[in-house]
Amino acid sequence: MIMTRSAIAVLAAVCLGAGAVLVAPAAFLVLTYGCTAEDDRFATALAGLSILDVHPVTATPQGERDSSCDDDDRIVTVWQSYRSSGPSADVLSFYRDAAFMDGWKPLMGEDGEETGCFVKPVGVSDLHLSVSMGEETYDADYDVDVSSSADGGGWC
Repeated sequence: MIMTRSAIAVLAAVCLGAGAVLVAPAAFLVLTYGCTAEDDRFATALAGLSILDVHPVTATPQGERDSSCDDDDRIVTVWQSYRSSGPSADVLSFYRDAAFMDGWKPLMGEDGEETGCFVKPVGVSDLHLSVSMGEETYDADYDVDVSSSADGGGWC
């Protein structure tokens, strides 16, 4: 079978078009996936929140403030680690009171009970605050975490 130049041109255009349809979504995903400089700037802004500086007198900061960004959801988390020389229940009570005083509201579960997380709207973002403690009931290491994304919410 002999193909004319116009038939070959049409076939090539169809093949290239089909390839573009398959490649374009993948290229878009590759070019837009993951954390960006915008997320780094957002992490810097979150790191300045005063709630990360407050702690009970029985706790001392451990190391520098740190942050991470989840590439899938572009959710930024900033945390400060502490070591407490008091009961864990007192630490959690302290942060509950400090959160209320700083304008944070408890995040409620489906059962209507508090989840131990707090939320605070700032601009278009809902910031989430949590205190992560180990299994110890006394003399525990813990982290105070704030998470959010530049265009929405975070997680606890």
